[in-house]
Amino acid sequence: MSQHQNRKPNQGHASQQITGRSRGFAHRNVLTAATLAALYLPLLAQAQDAAPAAAGEVKAIDKITVTGSRIKRAEIEGPAPVTVITTEQIKREGFANVYEALSSLTEVTGSVQADVNKGPTPNASPLNLRNLGPGRTLLLIDGRRVADYPLPYEGRGNFANFNNIPMSAVERIEVLASGGSAIYGSDAMAGVINIIMKKNFNGDEVRIKGGTTTRGGGDSYDLSWTGGRTGDKWSATYGVQLSGRETIFAGQRGFLASDLEPAATVKPLVNDPWPWVWGVELIDTGARRRVTPPAGACDRFQDLPQHNFLGNDGNAPEFPGYSCSQSRGNSLWSLRNGSDNRSGFGNFTYDFDNGMQAWVSASLWDSDGESRQDEALRFELNRGGAFYDQNTGRSYQARRAFTVPEAGSRDPFLFNTSERSWDLAAGLRGRFGERFNWDATVGRTEYKVDFSFPGMLQGAVDSYFLGPQLGTNNGLPVYALDQGKFWSPMTPDTFRQLTTRGKSSAESWMNQAQFAVTGDLFELPAGPVGFAGVIEAGSQGYRLDPDPLTFGPNKLYDQPGGTNQGGGDRKRYAVGVEFKVPVFKTLNVTTAGRFDRYDDDARKESNFTWNAGIEWRPIQSLLVRGAYNTTFRAPDMHYLFATSGTGTQEDSDVATCINRGLGPDCSSQALYYRHNIARTGNLKLDSETGKSWSAGLVWDAAENLSFSADYWHMTIDNQVRDFDIADILDLESQCRNGRTRRASDRMQVTPGSSTCQDIVSRVTRSAPGTNSFGVADPNYPIGQVVSVFSGPINIAYREVAGVDLTARYKIPETRFGDFSFQFNYTNQLKNNEQRDPGSPMQENRDKEVRTFARASASWSRGPWNATLFANRIGHVNGDGYNECAPILPGQTDTTCHMVGKLKAPVYFNLTAGYQLTEQARVNLYIDNLLDEADYKDPYKKFFAYANERVFSRVGREISAEFVYKFD
Repeated sequence: MSQHQNRKPNQGHASQQITGRSRGFAHRNVLTAATLAALYLPLLAQAQDAAPAAAGEVKAIDKITVTGSRIKRAEIEGPAPVTVITTEQIKREGFANVYEALSSLTEVTGSVQADVNKGPTPNASPLNLRNLGPGRTLLLIDGRRVADYPLPYEGRGNFANFNNIPMSAVERIEVLASGGSAIYGSDAMAGVINIIMKKNFNGDEVRIKGGTTTRGGGDSYDLSWTGGRTGDKWSATYGVQLSGRETIFAGQRGFLASDLEPAATVKPLVNDPWPWVWGVELIDTGARRRVTPPAGACDRFQDLPQHNFLGNDGNAPEFPGYSCSQSRGNSLWSLRNGSDNRSGFGNFTYDFDNGMQAWVSASLWDSDGESRQDEALRFELNRGGAFYDQNTGRSYQARRAFTVPEAGSRDPFLFNTSERSWDLAAGLRGRFGERFNWDATVGRTEYKVDFSFPGMLQGAVDSYFLGPQLGTNNGLPVYALDQGKFWSPMTPDTFRQLTTRGKSSAESWMNQAQFAVTGDLFELPAGPVGFAGVIEAGSQGYRLDPDPLTFGPNKLYDQPGGTNQGGGDRKRYAVGVEFKVPVFKTLNVTTAGRFDRYDDDARKESNFTWNAGIEWRPIQSLLVRGAYNTTFRAPDMHYLFATSGTGTQEDSDVATCINRGLGPDCSSQALYYRHNIARTGNLKLDSETGKSWSAGLVWDAAENLSFSADYWHMTIDNQVRDFDIADILDLESQCRNGRTRRASDRMQVTPGSSTCQDIVSRVTRSAPGTNSFGVADPNYPIGQVVSVFSGPINIAYREVAGVDLTARYKIPETRFGDFSFQFNYTNQLKNNEQRDPGSPMQENRDKEVRTFARASASWSRGPWNATLFANRIGHVNGDGYNECAPILPGQTDTTCHMVGKLKAPVYFNLTAGYQLTEQARVNLYIDNLLDEADYKDPYKKFFAYANERVFSRVGREISAEFVYKFD
C-alpha cells in the first residue's frame, strides 16, 4: 500500500470491511464499480498506478456511510443523488479553496452576496443550494454541525460560512441536494454539505503555491503541511496551512476605475438626480439648483472634476447645475476581498483490544480580512437637512466625500475583520455483538468575529464646516457655512479629527452530543434489513456586540450596513430511526423518521419529519430511484432574538406619490429618498416546513460510460421572511389612499382593516405638510417618511423544481494516454414564490439564472497530467429587464427598446502537472483562462456595471505549486 494511502480499518471497527460471501455482495454489480471509477479514477491520475488485480479476482468492498443516510452501504448511489468531490478534483479543476469549488456546482442555483457588496460580513461566503436561501443548507464537518457565522447575512438571518474550511484538511466533500431533515434535522431543507476530513494518513506532504492575476493585484500564497503516522493500534493525522491573497480594488481594473463611462457603454452615474458617488456639492434649496463651485475649486481636489448635470431617462435633473463630482470614487471598492488565513487540524484514533476505538478531532481557523464598499466616509452637513446660511441669506443642502489624499492613504477607508473558529470533538466506537456498530460523540464549536470599520463623526463635521447653530429662520437651523473650508481639501490631521474607527464583535457557539447505532436487524430472502438509530442533544447560541457609539442616546457615528443587536441561546433534542429493506434482490426500500425539539426561554417547539426512498435495479447496469422527504427549519436565531437593528435605506414614498397623482413609478427625487429603518426579532415565529421529492435513474451504458438524470421538486410552507420595506410602503399607500398604483393592479389589503392598522403603524411620518425636519413643505401633504419598522414573519410559500443531468466517460488506455470526461447540467424549471396566502404566485424563473453547466476533460500520460474545466452560468437579466431601455444623454431615438437578457458567461480553468520524481511534483493553474472580466450591462448605471454575482471582475489568475511527499 502506498505510504500516503489511508489505512484499512481493522475488522472489528464500525467501518468493518465485508466480503461478498459474508454479506451477499459477491455479485456486486457493474453499477457500483463503474460509479466508483467515474467518481474517483479521473481525479486520481497519478504517475504511479496501483498494480492491477489478478484476473477474475473478486475485490472486497468497504461499506461506507454516504451523506443522506446513516446506514452503511456498499453502493455509492442511493435513492437520492449525492455528489462527491475530492480534494484532488478541486485542485485539478483549478479552484483555490473549498468555497470556490462548491459554488461552481450546478446544484447551487441561487446567488449570494458578491465581495463587492458584503458590507459587514466581508470574510464570509454562504451557499444558496437549490435557490432556497443560504440558511437552508446544512453544513457538516464529519457529520457534525458547526457554529453559524456570528454576524447575520444581510443583517437578517444566520448562515454557515464555507470560507473557513482549510482545503489541506479535506479528503472529500459529499453534497446531498435534496431534503435531509429526516436524517439530520433542521436547516437541511435544500440539502446537506458534509466535509469529510483526512484521517489515517501515513507520511507527510508539503505544498507550496503562489500566484497572481494578469490584470494586476490579487497576489496569493498557500503553504500547507499534511502528515500522519500509524501504528498497530493507533493513527494520527495532522496538518497546518497558511494562505492568503491581496485585496483587488476596482482601481486596479481600468474598465471599472472611472465612474465617467461613455454614454454609449454605461449610463453615466453622475447624471443621476442625486449621484451615488459623491464629490463636493452645494444645493440651493430655494432656487432648486446646484451652486456652481468657485473658479478652480474642483481642480484643488484629486479626481473631482467639475460636472454639469444633464438628467437621465429623458428627464431634466432634479437639481441642475454644476458640482465637483468624483470620477474615480469606485476605485476604492474591493472587487475581491483580501485575507490572511492560518489553520490547523488533527485527528487521533486508538484501537483497544476489545474492538473499541477512541478518537479525538480538533481544528482551528484564524483569519484577518479586509474589504471596502462605498458605505462610509461620505457625509451630509446637518445630517442631510436643509439649513439657513447666515453669510449668504440662502438655504442649502450640502454633502461631501472624503478623498484618499485628504486621508493620507487608502487604509482609513478599509473594513477589517479578525476571525477565529474552532471545533473540538471526541468519541468512542464499538460493536454490539456481531450485527451492530455504535458510535458516541461529544463536541463543541465556537466562532468569533471582530469587525473594524471607518466612521464619520457627524458632530465634529458640522462643527468644522458650519460652526455653532445661531438660531432658526422659518423653521430652519441657522449656521454660518465656511465655504472656504467646504470647497478646499482638508489636511490628514483634520481628516483624523473628523473620523474614527468603530469596533463591533459577534460570537456563536454550539455544544452537541450524539449516540448512533447501525447494523443489520435480520435476514430476508433478498438480504439483510439495515437499521440506524440516533439520539442527539445539544445547545447553541449567539451574541452580537455592536459598537455602543453607533446607536442609542450616545450615538456618535454610523456603522456601515446598519447596527444589529441581539443574542440568545436554545437547546435541542432529537431521536431518529432509519431502515433499509431489501424487498427483492433488485428492489430496496428505505424509510426514516426523526423527532426534533427546540427549547429556549420564550418557546418550545417540536417537529417530526420522515422520508421514503426506492432503489430498483431491473438489470445490473441500471438503477431507477426516487425519494420523498418532509423537511423543516427551526426559526433562525437572529429572526427570533434580534433586539434592535437600525440603518437607513432609500425607497419610493408611494403613499405621497399616489396622493399627489404622480404615479405609478414614483421615482422623482422628492418621492425617492433615504429614511431610517428599524428591525427586531419575532419570538412568535413558527418553524418553516416543506416537502422535497426526486425521481431519476443511473445507467452504466458501457463499461466506462455512465449517465444519470434526476427530476427534483421542493416546497417551503410558512416561510419566514422579513416584511420587505418596499412592500410595507406599497401596502401603506393602498391602506391610506384606497387604490393601487395602476388601475390594473389588484388591491392586496382592505383599508380600515386590522391588517392596515398594523401596516400603517410600521411607518412613522412627520406631521402632514412638513418634511422630516419639521419644516413646512407642500411636497409632503401626508408627511414625509421618517422611519419604517420591519421584522420577520411566517408568510411566504416557496417552490423550486428542476432537472439534473450528469455524464461520465473514461476512454480505455491508449498510446496517447488516459482520457476522462465529466459533464453536469442543471435546469431550474420552477422558481415560484407567494408573498402571503392572499397574494398571487410570483413566477421568478425568467427573472433569474435558469441553467447551469460544468464540464471537465482530464488527460494523463506517464508523469504528465492536465485538466480543462468549463463552467457556464445561464443568461441573466439586464438591469431593468423587460422594460423600455433608458434614454441616454444626447440620445435622439425615443423608440422603446426592451431590455433583455445578458450573455451567458463561460469560464475556463486549465491545470497541468508533472511528476518530477517519486516524491516531487509541480502543478500549474490558470483560472479564467480566457480572461473574461470586463463585460458590462449596457443599462446598469451603478457599480459594478453588471450582475456582480454572475460576472467575474478578477480576470485571469495564474499560480504554480510544488508538492513534495516524504516518509
